Amino acid sequence: MPKYCARGQSCHQETPCVDVCTSPLCGTPDLLPLYAPLIYDEIGINVCRTITVTNTAFATQTTAEKATVQVLDVTFGTSTVTTIAGRPNCTEITLQNLTVTLLIRLYSCSGQLLGSYTEAVTYLPPSTDESYNEDTNPSSVSFDLFTPYGISYTDATATTPKITYLGFLSGNNNMVQGLTAIAYPKVLDLNVPGSQITVGLTVIISCVYFSQYLVPQKGKIPVPKGSLIPEDDSLCLTFVNGDLLELDIRPLELGPPSNEELLKNSCNNNGSPCCSKSNKT
Repeated sequence: MPKYCARGQSCHQETPCVDVCTSPLCGTPDLLPLYAPLIYDEIGINVCRTITVTNTAFATQTTAEKATVQVLDVTFGTSTVTTIAGRPNCTEITLQNLTVTLLIRLYSCSGQLLGSYTEAVTYLPPSTDESYNEDTNPSSVSFDLFTPYGISYTDATATTPKITYLGFLSGNNNMVQGLTAIAYPKVLDLNVPGSQITVGLTVIISCVYFSQYLVPQKGKIPVPKGSLIPEDDSLCLTFVNGDLLELDIRPLELGPPSNEELLKNSCNNNGSPCCSKSNKT
């Protein structure tokens, strides 16, 4: 069966013969091959509103001096994503009716956590909503994004475009291709007796695609090692007190100048045992 060779590269056996299928290369490559999410274009907006916390326990935290806010999730309501006639590489996005799920934590002046409260509120609401403000919380915002490789959809019918929020829940904490959103909150004012908190919000919409890159690197991260105090000496004790395990086989440096993807030659040898720190190259 013929073997595949990368275009423009020779498949002749190297001297000396190297077969990574039996003897993987150990150590750290000079160029690290990565599958990276690339931001092709992005734009951000600032909005702000005062929120009335519905949990009645909020107003009872009379010793609270400060608060923090975390954006757990954002859903995009009636926001629209449309193609632009005659401009196939760009997409028009209109944000409106964003439902933002906030985790609000109250602290005493000494930093003691007094309570945590989850609140779902609307940013960019309809003009009839009490939180609407033409300057600080308008009903909608529109902009164009560079999307040369397309956008993502909710399913294979490709009829409903999707903006994915990158957040802090198990269902939204993974980076995906297409239109991705992140949000950063800031507490601007706190009125605990009145159950109110004013939160400014930065919302960033990005066009993200994954691609392969060779990246210069300076070695692996030295992970700080925690220690246990065992009761007796044993093989487990030796292991627990020893170095942390790490992956020793290194990835191939693909393409010039190393062209290590070609090092899959049948060399008629038995290969090498698993790599160890003593035989890294």
